[in-house]
Amino acid sequence: MNRSLLAGLAFAILYLPSGVSAQGCCGMDALSPTVAMAMVCLLSGAALPQQAVRMDIHTYRDSLHALTVAARQNPRLAAADARVQASSASVKIQKSLEPPQFGFEFMQAPITSFPNPFKDQMEYDYSIQQMLPFPGKLGAMSKAEQRRTEMLRADRLTEEQTIVRTVGSLYAELYLKDRQLEINRETQTLAHEVVAVARKQYELGMAGQPDVLRAQSELAKLGSDTIVLIQQRRSMVGMLNALCNRAVATEIGLVPEIDPVSQEYDLNALLALAEVNRPELKSMQSGIDMQRAELAAARKEYLPDFMVRGTYKQPMHTRDAWSLMVGATIPVVPWSLRKTSAETVRSNANAQTAQGERDNMKNMIASEVNDALLKVQSSEQRLRLSRETLIPQAQETLESTLAAYQTGKREFLMLLDTQRMLVMAKLDYHMAAMSLLDAQSQLERAVGLSIDEIDKSTRKGQR
Repeated sequence: MNRSLLAGLAFAILYLPSGVSAQGCCGMDALSPTVAMAMVCLLSGAALPQQAVRMDIHTYRDSLHALTVAARQNPRLAAADARVQASSASVKIQKSLEPPQFGFEFMQAPITSFPNPFKDQMEYDYSIQQMLPFPGKLGAMSKAEQRRTEMLRADRLTEEQTIVRTVGSLYAELYLKDRQLEINRETQTLAHEVVAVARKQYELGMAGQPDVLRAQSELAKLGSDTIVLIQQRRSMVGMLNALCNRAVATEIGLVPEIDPVSQEYDLNALLALAEVNRPELKSMQSGIDMQRAELAAARKEYLPDFMVRGTYKQPMHTRDAWSLMVGATIPVVPWSLRKTSAETVRSNANAQTAQGERDNMKNMIASEVNDALLKVQSSEQRLRLSRETLIPQAQETLESTLAAYQTGKREFLMLLDTQRMLVMAKLDYHMAAMSLLDAQSQLERAVGLSIDEIDKSTRKGQR
């Protein structure tokens, strides 16, 4: 199919009178003079825009990777880092003893000296006191905080992967939007030529004014579509820039057309990778460990804490002296035992809740991996069907119909219908390519690894 033929067909598709179909037209006699002139345009070799620049899938992934690197500057990740830092500081707090207490006491002061504490004092006492938790209590509490820090680190990674997934989805949509803009620009180029032809035919008296108005109306509609497409693209670019924490009007270049590649994945291998790499599972496992550490710490509350106090005594009329006091809490008395028992029951219930939530998350992740894999496979099948069957068949049908039309065996509108079939097949191809890019991004999020890392891991597993 040569470029001149496409120009003529595009002209005729745009400017046939509305309501005309292959069944309602008996041949060239039913066509307007403007359509007849389209055949002149076809034979004269009207030029089409150059074919879009293409790149391989690895170049596309490199461009996407540059965006995801920028997205790691997202303020949400900075906030997550601050939460991790705060939790890390809390570990040191939990490991530390309470500060000691210093006391200065006036002893045996006579009533007549009140309110002056230094008048006629009999003794001054200086003391220092320290609370000492039972051995192992501080370690148990700090271990729980350490697990909480690990959980927050995994949550931070979850946040990062969610942002990367959103960037991947938006970039795939940007790919399709650029394809739509390219098609629109090519169609407008042809439409401008058609408007000029229609005006010339009107000046020569070979076409009516309605043909000129219809051509101008169609061109105006294409211009309106361009405005909408540009607005949609700018909105996508703005969202991507917001995720990357940069000026919303920062330009993102054209996403060239790609040649997608197929990759076979084994569901069981992907599930095994997801179980190891999904940060949500790591976070929940750390949460379980934290609850278990809190349970261990709660059980230690049945053990007493100690208090040690040393005193230096300075009487006015005798020699100086010192004293030492050791005290202990009694946590098993009835009025405090209920509190300790309730804390143990609460910690045990929280640990069981965390375990149940992790088991449920594991099932949900398996469902996400399966869904993402099915979408990848269906998109690859659509691509293969469009590339190997639908587009070649539509191309062959168009060429056969053209040959039959040239011998008078087919109507012109049937030729146009076959051209529409070819355009629809190519459009479905681009839609399938976008779906594949988005599905691969979804698979990365579901497994917790990039596509390249998944490929490397699955290849290692096959050796």
